Amino acid sequence: MKEGFITICGVPTHITTWGRWIEEDLVDVPEIVLCIPGNPGLVGFYTEFLHLLYQQLQQKIPVWIIGHLGHEESSENSETEVPCLKGNEKVFDLDGQLQHKSEFIQRFVPANTKIHLIGHSIGAWMVIQLLEHQLVRERVTKCYLLFPTIERMVDSSNGWNFTKIGVPIYNILGFAIPLFNRLPKFLQSLGVKVYFWLLNIPKTFIDTALEYSKAPVMEKVVFLAKDEMARVRNLDCNLIEKHLPLLKLYYGTTDGWVPVEYYNDLCSKFPHIDAELDKEQIDHAFVLRNSGNMARIVSRMISKYSNSLK
Repeated sequence: MKEGFITICGVPTHITTWGRWIEEDLVDVPEIVLCIPGNPGLVGFYTEFLHLLYQQLQQKIPVWIIGHLGHEESSENSETEVPCLKGNEKVFDLDGQLQHKSEFIQRFVPANTKIHLIGHSIGAWMVIQLLEHQLVRERVTKCYLLFPTIERMVDSSNGWNFTKIGVPIYNILGFAIPLFNRLPKFLQSLGVKVYFWLLNIPKTFIDTALEYSKAPVMEKVVFLAKDEMARVRNLDCNLIEKHLPLLKLYYGTTDGWVPVEYYNDLCSKFPHIDAELDKEQIDHAFVLRNSGNMARIVSRMISKYSNSLK
């Protein structure tokens, strides 16, 4: 595994790879796996899942992940800094994130290297939108949309909780986040450990959670989520129809963002769509507790379309 910050769209971006680094010569690499995360888009939440996926793929296909703009502060040796949200809203909204991913693909994925494109949650919506960029679409072999928030986000139970409860609480108590950031590191870690203990979240994510808890990061995460609630409403049937052969969708059965009703409606509208309903009670935020199961499931999907594994 190798990771670092690369400036994309003028903003330092956290990249992690298994197999080949993005700046290496990829002329002999026929295909890669690229993951676009959900929100929050911190790559640390996905490292266990993608490490296991790389192992499941017999280490024959490089696996990459690109973090979202502004969802992590740059490293100390980065040449640029992440700008503040105020005055740069168009950099960090959904359109800005799409431009960010498109530029990354065009800069670092050779035209003759095919992409297995994974999108989780809002990353699935981004993947479908990216297929409208010809220079991206012509590189893509298949898209794997995991627990896809591609419609009616605000109408879901989690969407209601976020807009009616989460946002008001954040607006009232958001001042406490900078105060938390000023605490000694060991007290911050202790607070996160207690929170993780209450929710039964593995301790391996503590460092990533501390990064997430930084006030400039959290405000951009919340800002993007608000944009999702406003933008991701009706299913874009025209895009689904247009790119149907490239799409593989995986829905959960206990998903507060994407209820089973959405899966049933999609299959009713598109009887021949390649969509699958989870049978293992895997959570929407699978990277926290179900990385092994999802790595096995996604590797099975990729194996069907990979020439490197045949």
